[in-house]
Amino acid sequence: MMYLCSLGSNIEPELHFSRAKHYLAKLSEKLEFSRDIVTQPVGINTNKPFLNALFTLETTLPANELKQHFNEIEELLGRDRSDPQSSIKDRPIDIDILGPLSEQPQVPEYLHHLQQELMSLKQ
Repeated sequence: MMYLCSLGSNIEPELHFSRAKHYLAKLSEKLEFSRDIVTQPVGINTNKPFLNALFTLETTLPANELKQHFNEIEELLGRDRSDPQSSIKDRPIDIDILGPLSEQPQVPEYLHHLQQELMSLKQ
């Protein structure tokens, strides 16, 4: 299954993106990233901008197992997922599954152009 996923960070983002990409490469040989862009925070109270990217990843893992691997990478890179406020705090890394590519998953408006660019590379 090919998944469309997102990557975000607003704590030492260049460092954490590099490390996350290293770990993600261990999950799949078929991994393709969009370019990285800087965005303003959405849904959290912070002044720190985010570095964001989209990526596609092919795997035989079901989505719930893939998300477990993403959570492990987040924790390795310093995210405290046990904190009930973790979804609204600054974060070293955030890795999400947007959905199977075959189902044309929805992406946040501010990432639409990255989705278009990434999909054009796949054609």
